[in-house]
Amino acid sequence: MAAAAQSKSAMARIDNVPLAERARGLILQAILDKRFNERLPSEEALADMLNVSRTTIRTALQGLEQDGIITRKRAVGTTINEHVRPTSLALHRLVGFDGLLREKGHEVEVEVSWRRGPAASAGIDDLGVDGDQDSLIAEKSYVADGSLAIYIRDIVPWENLRDGDFAGDVPASIFEFSARDWHQRVDHALAEIVPMVRTGPDTTKLEVGDAPFTRLHERHYSARGELLAVSIIDVDNRFFHFEVFRRR
Repeated sequence: MAAAAQSKSAMARIDNVPLAERARGLILQAILDKRFNERLPSEEALADMLNVSRTTIRTALQGLEQDGIITRKRAVGTTINEHVRPTSLALHRLVGFDGLLREKGHEVEVEVSWRRGPAASAGIDDLGVDGDQDSLIAEKSYVADGSLAIYIRDIVPWENLRDGDFAGDVPASIFEFSARDWHQRVDHALAEIVPMVRTGPDTTKLEVGDAPFTRLHERHYSARGELLAVSIIDVDNRFFHFEVFRRR
């Protein structure tokens, strides 16, 4: 009884749509927060925790299995894969960069600013966006223990925004931003990992001196494969290295 009560309090209930996506996110966060040891409760127990149907839970678990987070076997149940941690999931954007840095023990602040202008003014080349295109250009700084750890530039063609007079705030997550304010939401992203060194004062805002850093060239696509936005993500290697999970 005590174990059942503990499991039931592991996650807050949810009542809003899209249920399967939200359930998936909450289960993933509970896994990363180590609220479950080695395996997940049954579908029935998870459905009760989140106040959703077993069908919703089944869909959420299928997504987590496809992402390599869990393994499901008949008569064994749902086990949490040993490799699961923020550093191995960051490239999939299953966790935010702020969560990744906090998992490393850092105090994190996120600063976001944006402006409207031509795409080329953000210094992004050869990522598929017309340099003359009117765009929303967002700059995001992830500061860990007072030092800039991650510097991001997002370029979103203005025509992709639902509100032509947009003047609101821009979330740190481009996935959240697209779901809230774009005509189409980002379904997936492709990231090219590029080793970099500073070649001049405009190369990056990271304080890396002559040391190498990691740059991601990221393209964000709709479910139909349409390019919606691009990003350049600069990461100070002193804070973390990306890990890539591969499965057969």
